[in-house]
Amino acid sequence: MALSFTVAFASSLEAVTGMTPSSTVYAEDLNLCATCVADTNSCWSCLQTGQGVFNDAGLTSPVADGYYMLNYDDGRPATWHIIGGFPQEEGFFN
Repeated sequence: MALSFTVAFASSLEAVTGMTPSSTVYAEDLNLCATCVADTNSCWSCLQTGQGVFNDAGLTSPVADGYYMLNYDDGRPATWHIIGGFPQEEGFFN
């Protein structure tokens, strides 16, 4: 089963800030979401750097390089810098 996230995408962190999420991306469910869901009602911040992010639920088409921003239920943004389909180690902004 794949996780799904509604995100905004831009090529820079500055550009993605303030955008409205409207695209869906997917990642494999590694069963690491419990802590993040308890804190934010989202698994977005629990993605791992070795966990691919894809354009399709079949997890076959990696997303383009750039910044992907999701808004938590309380309105706070959380952004991953993704390169080659993978979140970057120093690329999470919350």
